Amino acid sequence: MSRKLTSEEEKLRGELVILEERIRMKIRRICATHLKLPYESLAAGRHLKELCLLAISFLDQGDDIKLQDCLRSLRERGINI
Repeated sequence: MSRKLTSEEEKLRGELVILEERIRMKIRRICATHLKLPYESLAAGRHLKELCLLAISFLDQGDDIKLQDCLRSLRERGINI
């Protein structure tokens, strides 16, 4: 169930959507060009993508505690949001 987002939340959601798109495109490019990367690197990229999607979902639901957990995890992995 979605709720009305504030302008600040809307901006955060936009950043998360763009970040998820960039990660997804990078994974797709790596797979399409058959670059040899360790499984751990691809798994880490997929995990970042899932964290972005979870954060967007929690933001839409209004679950601030889980949203902050996702944002903290992204920041710990070097993503600036």
